[in-house]
Amino acid sequence: MKFRCKRADLAQALSVVASAVPARTSVPILMNVKVAAADGELVLTGTDLEMGLRYSVRDVGIQKSGGAVLPAQKLHQIIRDIRDDEVRFDVDGKLCSIEIEGGQFKLTGADTQDFPQFPEFVEGKSVRIAVDDFRDMVRKTAFAVSAEASRYALTGVLFVLRENEARMVGTDGKRLAYVKKRLKGGPKEEIKVIVPPKALHLIEKIVSEGDEEIAFEFEETQLKAKTSAGQMFARLVEGSFPNYEDVIPGDPDKKISISPAELEYRLRLAMNMTDDKSRAVKFHLSKDSLKLFSRRISGDAGEASGEVAIKYAGAEFDISFNPEFFIDFLKVVSGASVVPAETPEAPAKAEPEPDAKGKGKGKPKAKGEAPPMPAVAVEVPPIVLELRDKTTAGVIRAGRDYVYLVMPLTIDV
Repeated sequence: MKFRCKRADLAQALSVVASAVPARTSVPILMNVKVAAADGELVLTGTDLEMGLRYSVRDVGIQKSGGAVLPAQKLHQIIRDIRDDEVRFDVDGKLCSIEIEGGQFKLTGADTQDFPQFPEFVEGKSVRIAVDDFRDMVRKTAFAVSAEASRYALTGVLFVLRENEARMVGTDGKRLAYVKKRLKGGPKEEIKVIVPPKALHLIEKIVSEGDEEIAFEFEETQLKAKTSAGQMFARLVEGSFPNYEDVIPGDPDKKISISPAELEYRLRLAMNMTDDKSRAVKFHLSKDSLKLFSRRISGDAGEASGEVAIKYAGAEFDISFNPEFFIDFLKVVSGASVVPAETPEAPAKAEPEPDAKGKGKGKPKAKGEAPPMPAVAVEVPPIVLELRDKTTAGVIRAGRDYVYLVMPLTIDV
């Protein structure tokens, strides 16, 4: 195999594929990346057997087609550190020579026959989801999964596909995040699988600029995904996922409308005075007011209080929550985006550039030249917190299609 390619493109591809290469393993071949060159394209593959990535580099000058299996970490390190715009590879058997301006590297690889086979993607069985919708669903649910290996089914995200709808659900038993999106051309029969969060993030890595959709193929124990630049496979999580629709409380008698950014800010302040074990903040509701209170009784003892303006007309009520669970959700919904402020009805006046003495008598800006537009934060819509009693999960709604549940704490703050 002999080829030349842009160093930056290869470095980026290796960075993507390295995500699927294990840091430690009892199977040495898995510490490598497979490189195949053919038809003007370089295909890199990495896997830990549970998951795998295949990623393509295009516009490669191939003098001789072929393949090689090379140490992933060392190859990535070398390509990342090289300053040349282009690198040249010459592979003969297991020996790989990397030529750069004024230097050369030699790596010893492994036999390509020993590298695991990558499962093929069957286009006819695929379901397509918009890239933006997929990314949004992952962002809104993956953070809520369990980190406890003993609760195996809860370590993954439930991924549900119906003819007109896609859903994702993440839960650790103490909180639950649930989001849904409209879907065109979904499966006739419902697909319901549990996917490791790492696999969902690997799928995001193979999305290239210009990709509008991701194609998915589902098998009994495996998920596959494909984009214009690459493919991914992952073993599904086994087990029974709880019935998420049944755990959402109905008929709440307390509804609170509140700014997510302001609530996040006040909770972060209150969290500074919570105990390491209890992590409890008391919510006190009264007419149009939410007061937050926390107390630390061990170590650096003290307390904190704060108030947030809300829309609420019900009776006074106290309930306690783990503030971290709230903040994880609020970080997703309260991140303000920045856009230019356009005011065409009030065009800025052209101001003269300063002269040599800095007194503003220089040449004025050209007529029609647009002044730089200031950036303004877009106001995030309020969220709705629904409560029933001190033992029932609180329900937070952000729009019509995003729901978050948090179990209250029984600790008296």
